[in-house]
Amino acid sequence: MSVQSKQNAIINGSGTIGTGKYDDVRISGSGRILGDIFCHEVKVSGSAKFNGKVETDYFNCSGSAKCLSDVDAKKMSVSGSASIDGKVSGGDVNVSGSFKTKGDLNVQSINVSGSMKTTGIVKAEVITVKGSLSTEKGSECEVFTAKGHLSMNGLLNAENVKITHGGFGYLPHNGFSYIPEIGGETIEISRFDDNNIFSRVFTKLFNNRLNFKSDVIEGSAVKIDYTTASVVRGDAVTIGPKCVIDLVEYTEDVQIHPSAKVKDVKKLEL
Repeated sequence: MSVQSKQNAIINGSGTIGTGKYDDVRISGSGRILGDIFCHEVKVSGSAKFNGKVETDYFNCSGSAKCLSDVDAKKMSVSGSASIDGKVSGGDVNVSGSFKTKGDLNVQSINVSGSMKTTGIVKAEVITVKGSLSTEKGSECEVFTAKGHLSMNGLLNAENVKITHGGFGYLPHNGFSYIPEIGGETIEISRFDDNNIFSRVFTKLFNNRLNFKSDVIEGSAVKIDYTTASVVRGDAVTIGPKCVIDLVEYTEDVQIHPSAKVKDVKKLEL
């Protein structure tokens, strides 16, 4: 290990860094951080194991990082592989690689173009997914936009929800995305649409396995297609092509596409 100054801790080969306050912590080799650290920036391009809490302005991982405790960062970028056992808090989180957490996430924004998996609950102002997002306890945000694979075991609660599912390049191993319960003001769920000939052939071959699945979808304005659900409830509800719904409940207006299969429709009295 080589230390450039009292403020910087840099590992180019193999070494350890003790508990303390630093300016920058940079690991391009194989490093182990023994305890809590407080710094301006953490940059991992090699392999690093953090045994204590990490509090930093910037957390940048293009290599492999393992954090055994909490991480608080104003900005976090994961283009490599990062695993965090504790809670994640702070500002913006950008994932273009692989990101796994065991604790809750409470941040300003999350942008996933790679793969993110957590066993905790996810809270943010804005969540954008263009890759894969899996949560064990659901998500809470103001704006949720997704175009990829989604898997949740809890509630997705957002003011505005826009989900684009299925399509060539976004088909998960089990063939569909699943969120048990979705609640929001405006909810729009649609199938990925691409003019690419391979996408059209792929969609035709696997048409029956491309439906988005949910148990309950409830909002003020709900518009869905290629969706399978037990209950869809809202003020204004539009059931689009190829939906399979057990029960639709509405208070103001309902529209159902001829190709949709709906067992029961009820108007709720205010």
